[in-house]
Amino acid sequence: DSNFKRFVQVGRVVILKSGPYAGKIAVIAEIIDHNRAIIDGPSTSVPRQSFPYRHLTLTPLALTKLPRAASSGVIKKQLEKEATIEKWDKSAWAQKRAQVERRRKL
Repeated sequence: DSNFKRFVQVGRVVILKSGPYAGKIAVIAEIIDHNRAIIDGPSTSVPRQSFPYRHLTLTPLALTKLPRAASSGVIKKQLEKEATIEKWDKSAWAQKRAQVERRRKL
């Protein structure tokens, strides 16, 4: 039994750690190599782009049965079908991030 529970995989929901979209969530659409993946966040206004793993944080959420290199439309439909954004918003991790953000604005 492995200690690792979150793997880099197509459909994995990630948080962006850097860049203009830092703090937003996206989905891994395709794995390029050991350092980069194509991410897409059609529901969170993150454009489809190549992104290094070192600037991503893997979340426990993942889309099931998402085909490799799925288009933005397919990813958006799957996100809505599985209510992934709502699951993320209800998670303790997302609520903690929102609370930190609210306090930062005081």
